[in-house]
Amino acid sequence: MTIIVFLVVLNLSTIGTIVYHIYFSGEENGSEVVVEQVDVPDRGLGRFFRQQLDLTPQQHVQFRNFRREFHAKANKVTNELQEKRNEFMTELGKEHSDTKKLHKLSEEIGELHAELKHLTFEYYLQMKSVCNREQQEKLYIIFRSMMNPGEESSEPGSLKNEIQDKQMFN
Repeated sequence: MTIIVFLVVLNLSTIGTIVYHIYFSGEENGSEVVVEQVDVPDRGLGRFFRQQLDLTPQQHVQFRNFRREFHAKANKVTNELQEKRNEFMTELGKEHSDTKKLHKLSEEIGELHAELKHLTFEYYLQMKSVCNREQQEKLYIIFRSMMNPGEESSEPGSLKNEIQDKQMFN
């Protein structure tokens, strides 16, 4: 019963968040704020960043080192998350689930999610620290696209168009 209440509350908060973003967050002085979006490839991120941000060789080496460190740490957390999810589902599948254990696993999963988000923002800030202002703006758009895939953009003369053009000709 506790899990059902939790899921209902989670669904309601998700719907509330979506409604809020649709009706309120896009309004700024009566005009809609449009966020640029970039198609980020599943593979070859090093080359993608190098091309999109026009990185110097030194910046590219730094980005590669940041990425390796991030992936080593993030993969460890992701594996732990999967183990906790499996434990959670195993407990849910039991005839008499232990709600205390489910609560503990839920908290542990939440902590691992938080750790993954911390690793992500630290990775972003490391990359941002070696970029010039123009590169930082492009990096933000790329990261936003990675974090919010499918978000629409229709800003005229946008950096998105410039980035897409650059992809076509490089």
